[in-house]
Amino acid sequence: MKHHLNGRSIFVAALNSASGKEPLIHMPAFFYTLLVLLLSCAGEILAEPVVIRGARFADLVGTPLDRIRLCDGHGRPIPFQIDELTAQGEYVCDRGEDANGDSGNGLLDREDEIVFLREDCRPCGESAELWKKRRESGCTVQKILIRDGGEGGECRAAWICNDTTAGLSNVHYINYDHGSQSVKTPWYFARFGRDRFHFVTAGISTGKDGGWVDLTRELRIEISMRALWGLLPISFTEDNLICFVKRYKTGPIRLIRRGDFHLRLGLGIKGSRAAVNQICYPQMVSVPVNVHIPVRFRSFFREAWLEMTPEVSKKGANYSFSLSGKGFSERLGDTSAIDTLVSSRLNRNLFTITDQRSAVGWVLLTDLPETDGIGSGFVLRRPSERDAIAECGYRLMIHDVPKGRYDITNWVFFSQDGLKSIDRDFRGITAPAIVETGERTSPNLLPASVTR
Repeated sequence: MKHHLNGRSIFVAALNSASGKEPLIHMPAFFYTLLVLLLSCAGEILAEPVVIRGARFADLVGTPLDRIRLCDGHGRPIPFQIDELTAQGEYVCDRGEDANGDSGNGLLDREDEIVFLREDCRPCGESAELWKKRRESGCTVQKILIRDGGEGGECRAAWICNDTTAGLSNVHYINYDHGSQSVKTPWYFARFGRDRFHFVTAGISTGKDGGWVDLTRELRIEISMRALWGLLPISFTEDNLICFVKRYKTGPIRLIRRGDFHLRLGLGIKGSRAAVNQICYPQMVSVPVNVHIPVRFRSFFREAWLEMTPEVSKKGANYSFSLSGKGFSERLGDTSAIDTLVSSRLNRNLFTITDQRSAVGWVLLTDLPETDGIGSGFVLRRPSERDAIAECGYRLMIHDVPKGRYDITNWVFFSQDGLKSIDRDFRGITAPAIVETGERTSPNLLPASVTR
């Protein structure tokens, strides 16, 4: 079997070799290192995930999953995974104490999700002669085009088929250890708290020199509200936000962790439970929560605010906290104290932590209504009250919310190329690429796939 390796593939193989794992392709260890260095010097390679439902491939619906292949225009296998969904819209996850692997039927269904990386596909416009021959041999073949949303953007192509002679890629971008709750990719590493829905530590690859920076410590969360017409103050921290991961699935392209999330109110009382599907991709992570507000918020509470501020470790002294489009940037290692709120609507507004070489970007996507002029904005404190050099993030003020269900999704992007690829990742979420299959065209489902 031939293997198609690009820059990310070699990087992953080198990581596995260096960590003592069986290498993906057998080469001398020094050759791995040499290739990684050469490719790193050429600049960062991006990793935009593409998510497509099985319904887009009517002729393949009902095909056993182990017979489906994804290839580039030359017939070389592309890393991909298919995630099954139950009739209730739950991801089928085969690991964990509450695994539901037996809920899947092993066949491609209309709601199942096919996931791969756009950059593993080749540019459009290649010859289709190989695929014409496969159709003539009785195989089902369909072309996938991925285009930028604007005029004149880049176009990439892949081919999905049921020809098992096409082979499967051995490349895995995701390495996850459930015992330590840690995930590692060529772009970042992170560890979840055992009963948390967020990272308790995270680091980023610096790219060119092959190093890593332990950039952030535990995410600081504070929820404050006033009940009984503003007379009774109530507050919670991340210690009150509990998430038990009952099942998970690790594939070559993404890690899915299904958790039960609740607010610990004290005295053994739990708030209403919410479902969380944490999803980690090679270059980005989504941390979504679907919350239920059973009554109109203003009926019982005068106001509330949610503050999320990652604690930046001393390794981040040369990084700056920057707000895209706001003209605000502050170096986190400066010695002068600062505690400020930059007023802004938060939804779909990006903040970054960067040293121009490597960067972390963060954006909040939510359908919670925001009200102008009531205190929402971006937060910077230097130094942190928790013995870190700084904490920076956002404060979301909640004034009046009708009863109902709301999605709150935090997207985190990791870059080895400063703000350049952070901006592209941000556009991939807020202005998704266009996916064409046959005569059907629709946006990439990446932003929509995380809040099921």
